Amino acid sequence: MDPSQASTYSIILERMKQRTDELAQRAEERRSEKESNAAVAENADYFLETFQRMKNDLKRKIEEARSVNKENMLLYFDDLVKDFQQMQQFLNESSMFLASFQIKKALNDMKELNDQIQCVIEELQPKKKFGFGKKKLAEKSEKAKDIKADTIDSSISKHSTLDILLQKQFFGFKDQRDQTLIMSATELENRQLNLQNLEDCKVIALGNPSTLQVASLRNCTVVVGPTSRSAFIKDCINCKFVIASQQVRIHGTQDTQFYLHVTAAAIIENCQNVKFAPYNLNYSELNDHYCQSGLDLSTNQWNKIDDFDWLNENEKSPNWSEIPESERIDNWLE
Repeated sequence: MDPSQASTYSIILERMKQRTDELAQRAEERRSEKESNAAVAENADYFLETFQRMKNDLKRKIEEARSVNKENMLLYFDDLVKDFQQMQQFLNESSMFLASFQIKKALNDMKELNDQIQCVIEELQPKKKFGFGKKKLAEKSEKAKDIKADTIDSSISKHSTLDILLQKQFFGFKDQRDQTLIMSATELENRQLNLQNLEDCKVIALGNPSTLQVASLRNCTVVVGPTSRSAFIKDCINCKFVIASQQVRIHGTQDTQFYLHVTAAAIIENCQNVKFAPYNLNYSELNDHYCQSGLDLSTNQWNKIDDFDWLNENEKSPNWSEIPESERIDNWLE
């Protein structure tokens, strides 16, 4: 074989090898995708089965509330609220692998359960006892006014019981404006941090919460240490978030920036003009909090965003973008 033939033969072999490698790579990608889809389906099946069981158990407890002794009623109500919040947390943490229609149905189920808990509390909460002594006929008018006032007070008390129980379980900040809100690492350890209905606030939570739940923030900056499991953000406008967690789901949010370390999945839904950059928070206990969280420091999917409203795989979603390096903020604690 002359040199020219040998060179041609070598080129052909190289091309064949390259083609074989490409086919093998595609086969591996298809296999991985198939396994991933199977895992998602398996997780969704597990969620539906577990959520249904939790729902049935809670409905049974609501029905059994009518047989509880009055002296144990408030403790029983407290347990109902705890079970309800556990279901809510389970739904939030499972939302990453659920379809939109599955989440919507689960949210409707949660609303129905919430209404049932409210009704049974209003029905069974101990009411004020009215004592009527012998009064002169001329005092009847005043007595009627007193009864009406007592009835109104009782109604207010009934309607506030569920709120009181929910407030008792609430950990975090809500209904604040123009405040700097700080949570210590000791307070945060392995607890769910809730942020709700804040405006023009700065939240600094340097620690290791288990999960993060955020709703209805306006013009806020939220800086959080490594979070062990999930972060769920909804209905926020013109905010900045610095978050590290396994998975992040963002719903109904616009004109907001996210500095993320996410190891599994970042999902947006019904969002507009949300921007992303890598997590760049730095403080003295950060490494310790990363160790406590169990997050993989070597994996960060901050720019691999799955937009549930954008189905065109050949084009990038117009609803999110990366923050240019020159525009990124890093002085979060100043």
